[in-house]
Amino acid sequence: MSLQDWLALGALAAGLLALPAARVAWRSARRTDREDEFRTQLASLRSNQAEFTRHALDRSPEHWQYPGFPMLVRPGWIPDAPFDLDEIRLVWRGTPYETSAPSLRSASRVMSALQLGDITNYSTALTRVAGMTSLFDGKIYRLVDADLKSDSKQMAFTESSYFAYLDSSEVLAFETARVASKRWPSGRKTHRRHLADPFDFRNRVVGLGIDTLTIRSCGDKAGFFLHRRDPSRVVNNAGQIGLIPAGEFTPSDLSIETTENDFDLWKNIMREYAEEFLGFVDAQGQGGRWLDYVKEAPYRQLADAKARGKLKVKVLGLGLDPLPWKPELLTVCVIEAQSFDAIFGRMVRRNSEGLILAGGGKEGLPFDAVTIERYCKDDDISLNAKACLQLAWRFRADLRLPGGKSEWSAPRESS
Repeated sequence: MSLQDWLALGALAAGLLALPAARVAWRSARRTDREDEFRTQLASLRSNQAEFTRHALDRSPEHWQYPGFPMLVRPGWIPDAPFDLDEIRLVWRGTPYETSAPSLRSASRVMSALQLGDITNYSTALTRVAGMTSLFDGKIYRLVDADLKSDSKQMAFTESSYFAYLDSSEVLAFETARVASKRWPSGRKTHRRHLADPFDFRNRVVGLGIDTLTIRSCGDKAGFFLHRRDPSRVVNNAGQIGLIPAGEFTPSDLSIETTENDFDLWKNIMREYAEEFLGFVDAQGQGGRWLDYVKEAPYRQLADAKARGKLKVKVLGLGLDPLPWKPELLTVCVIEAQSFDAIFGRMVRRNSEGLILAGGGKEGLPFDAVTIERYCKDDDISLNAKACLQLAWRFRADLRLPGGKSEWSAPRESS
């Protein structure tokens, strides 16, 4: 062989040896492009969430809706008047519900279409690709049934995990962003169409959100508080204005005993107050220490104010967010000013999930028609916050709150 032939052969061998490295580089570049696509669509979801939500609500059948109300509801979910939180009986169904294999495959296809390597579920993409490492896969009380009719107010639960909720329900919101960007594979059935019925909780994990409109009452004046949610720290209603406190119905720590001990709506609300108003770390559901609701602050003070009638927690209704089909228990907590100031004297301005909107001081935003109408018409407000404000204003006489007659009124069911 001539020298030229040897050189050509060497070049060929070098090229062949370089192929695996080139293929790895190509795959890496392709993976990076796919990850960028996920982050872009997640950003689109957050910046266009209000538009996507309105679109989902408008496309929902009329029998899923309540006239003028911004959430999906079943008959009996919006009461004629607020009722005490304690009237809801909680039922524990110890045997976990098995999500059907077809529904699991349907949910995983939302992410597999992105071809992110071994990432096939939404929670993993959020933590590994979007960098939301603060998300925690803790226990949740999985809602399996809800009946708020006057003669049978009860909710049934079993145990599940937060990431299972993200992967089977919250992923519906991300899927909407993919469809809107025309990145959904042509002819492929969406996860939303597969599930079909938002009120059937058997084929997906449903975590109950508890949203509390906090109202500080002082004679003929009242103030309420809102929360600008940090999109880098939260998934649901990220970047929007929501209620405070608001959170998942979960145990307070990881022990088996706490799952039973914390199976109480009022305890959950108290923990959210400790976390979001006062910045308590132990209330965030990631520890291993049992909370003493009888002796520890602020639980003792909150319970005492409730027992003395200085604090009243009422249920305004139950609704589904039309985007991720997430159930939200809508409540209002009216606290007399003296008790409020004693309990929340060290209220933080910013917590681990966002910024507290507290008005000019710590007395809250004015609970009046002008302020409530302004926020209800704002595109940045979450639907559950809007729903609570609407219902609290409609029921202000029942709640013994100021307001009087007003030209603006919250929507109500037509006769």
